[in-house]
Amino acid sequence: MTHPCRSFLAAACPPLLLALALGVPNPGLASEHANPLRLPLDESGSFLQASAGFDLAVLSQGNAWFGNDKGVLDGQSVDSWWESLVRLGLEGSFALAGSQTLYAKVDAVQANTFGGVDVGGTNAVHGDVSSLRLDKLYAGWRSGDLFETLGKDFLDISFGRQIYTVGNGFLFNSQGEGGYKRAAWYIGGRKSADWSGIVRMRSGPWSGDLFLFEADRINDFEAQHFRDFNTRAGGATVNYAFSDDARLGSSVFAVDSDQAIRDGMRVYDIRGAVKPFARIDGPAWLRPLNLEFEYAHEDKDGPFADGNGWYAAASYRFATLPWQPELTYRYASFDEHYDPLFYGGTDWGTWFQGEIVGEYALSNNNLNTHMLRLKLLPVESLTVNLIYFTFIFHTPEAYGVESDTFGNEWNLIFDWAATDHLNLSLVGAYATPDDGAEQFLGGNKDWTSLMLYGCLRF
Repeated sequence: MTHPCRSFLAAACPPLLLALALGVPNPGLASEHANPLRLPLDESGSFLQASAGFDLAVLSQGNAWFGNDKGVLDGQSVDSWWESLVRLGLEGSFALAGSQTLYAKVDAVQANTFGGVDVGGTNAVHGDVSSLRLDKLYAGWRSGDLFETLGKDFLDISFGRQIYTVGNGFLFNSQGEGGYKRAAWYIGGRKSADWSGIVRMRSGPWSGDLFLFEADRINDFEAQHFRDFNTRAGGATVNYAFSDDARLGSSVFAVDSDQAIRDGMRVYDIRGAVKPFARIDGPAWLRPLNLEFEYAHEDKDGPFADGNGWYAAASYRFATLPWQPELTYRYASFDEHYDPLFYGGTDWGTWFQGEIVGEYALSNNNLNTHMLRLKLLPVESLTVNLIYFTFIFHTPEAYGVESDTFGNEWNLIFDWAATDHLNLSLVGAYATPDDGAEQFLGGNKDWTSLMLYGCLRF
């Protein structure tokens, strides 16, 4: 999701709630726009800061679950519903000797689902749901010039409730979730781990992390099938930037879980991106071509088969043409033994593949996809995405179906940065089922989705 909030849709809705949110930004990544709720404490850069945020979305479905919503959701019908988030937080950064800093952050989220049953049926038993939960609560230390030869802030150590993210979210971008008694299943807003410790290192072109966390996932009696329940992961990530046009990274980690299929799993991941013609100073018209890939191998204990997931993508931006069109093709493949772990959305289609199929019907498991995306910038404040997906079962027999062709989906997405603080999105999605979808879900009608979303941030 490209949206700076969560990215689903533009909400031209009455302000039912006032949201307050706060983050602990890295001083080196300060916001482009000064936060009016920041209170400087001294001339060395120490500050306290609060921030305000409000998320509101209305979501409407036509022929949900390809017309078999009652069959999939045990007799429950899906039409439309609302979700909102209200967040309140406080952060601080305090300068120490040698430009070292201590920082801390805390925020809480009031999440709400109302006006109908969400398309996952998570509130079917509870009806309208409201939930107030602590999301982030962490503290950290940055080394400043303590290791001067290795660079400023070479070392960054933090502990608490926070999010661990790697790359574009293929493996790590969310250790928490919403829905059920937590409310706001779709827009989420709570991605922090139950607890985590992260050691970040950066020196010149090198960067890396040591991490350990426990997921904060749904553990209601009605959602015990979620495999993230009591799941912990720990390991290391290393990245190297050869230049602005080429980078390579890798992660190695182990998983400990109450779920036998995950317990003892070891994961080996490699990823990279390059603009080959820019790298070799090739023809100017070829230099915008960008290639990227990622591959993850999951080595499992006991009788469980190993899993593999990967993708390869090519994109080209026509920067001199009106609206600066950018065209991307991506092929992704996940076998039937692959565990998608803690993936999340960092851009539209990444890694929720489709605003219908990828958000609701299928996860990144036993699935092959072709994606074609056109991104346009009609004006500076407006981004338009048109995305097409083809979905194919990797091994249809694993789902008890005969056909491997699941279906197709089209997404049309408008993101508008209305002001420095207000962002609106409109998303329309249309999915058509093939034989595999009908055999798997029992429906054969075209599924449509319309979402309006807005977020306000200070």
